[in-house]
Amino acid sequence: MVDSQPLSQANTSIVIPSAGHLQSDADASMLQRCLATLSLLDPAPAEVIVVVGDEFQGEPPQQTAGLHLRVVHRGPGPFDFSRAVNCGVLASRGELVLMLNDDIEAETGDWLGKMAAHLSDPSIGAVGAALLYPDRSIQHIGMEFDGAHPIHSFRGCQQSEAAAGGGDGARDVIGVTGACFLARRRDLLAVGGMSLEFPASYGDVDLCLRLIRSGLRVVVEPAATLIHHESASREPVIESWEWERFVARWGEPPHRGPLPANSESDRNYDSAMTADQVDGEDRDQLRHELLNQRDRALGAEARNQFLTNRIAHQDDQIAELEGRVAERDTRIEEWKNRVAERDTRIGERDARIAERDLRMAEKDASADEKDARIAELEAENLRLHEDLARPAIIRLARRLVPGSGRHERA
Repeated sequence: MVDSQPLSQANTSIVIPSAGHLQSDADASMLQRCLATLSLLDPAPAEVIVVVGDEFQGEPPQQTAGLHLRVVHRGPGPFDFSRAVNCGVLASRGELVLMLNDDIEAETGDWLGKMAAHLSDPSIGAVGAALLYPDRSIQHIGMEFDGAHPIHSFRGCQQSEAAAGGGDGARDVIGVTGACFLARRRDLLAVGGMSLEFPASYGDVDLCLRLIRSGLRVVVEPAATLIHHESASREPVIESWEWERFVARWGEPPHRGPLPANSESDRNYDSAMTADQVDGEDRDQLRHELLNQRDRALGAEARNQFLTNRIAHQDDQIAELEGRVAERDTRIEEWKNRVAERDTRIGERDARIAERDLRMAEKDASADEKDARIAELEAENLRLHEDLARPAIIRLARRLVPGSGRHERA
């Protein structure tokens, strides 16, 4: 396990989008309870930025002991988590930025340090934590793909069950939830921040995939444990158009290929954003537009990579089909040859049968001639017997007739 580094924690800006909703059966809002638990952090973070909109209920949050608190208004319009996060990131001053839901509660003061320690490794771009439901079953310890959808690993399991499955140690994942998401500010700016294409769902995993594609890793640290009252402020509904947008950008996994580092991108993290050098009223709009352009550019690269992989996959399928057609044609030719051989054998057999039938006919004809000759001979023999027997019969008759002998003698 990586040791905590308090200095990194002390240089972290915590960005909390909030609508100021009350927690059920509680007088305090979820935001107030979240801020109260953040005061346990030692050392304290550089700042806590609460991003609010027109839908915010009640009075803006007041200063909390031990926290440097700032309130940023994201502008008019319905609640948009991605835009709210981007507003907080652009307003932040810390080297690290933690996106945090207002329905998160901390139980200890060392969880952020454990997460921040991982970012001392330059190959890591984002870090997530272990989030538990109030009953202490697991809500999140990293994401994985299940068929066509990104899902939370070990969701609903007990921590002991996750440990038995290898989920109790820090590991690389394809994504971590935006409910508790730590990254370097410069990396978030370089990849375009949270995509405005995903105002409610899939924005966190989309951001992770863009970081991975840019050559960075995403890890989850289960030793950093928090309580998450998930979707306490909104219904956990995923719209079909959100999924369609996600697939349009990244493709469906069985066709989703690897996410290679974009070696051709020129990421100069030490230089300020162009819009940061602009003064006047247009500065904030330009900064948001620049983030949006970076997101769209990386999204287009991901889409092109997906289409390239899909075309290559289709070419492989075509080549495989052509090979199967050629193999089928070969089998057809072999089958035709076998049929021709069979027909030849059948013809030879038919010829032998015809020859045999001819011999049998000749034999039958010879037998008929023989039978006719035998019949003639038997008839002739019968006539001879009749001729030979006639004188004897006459003599016998004469002897049998009375007086015939005397008359004959007289």
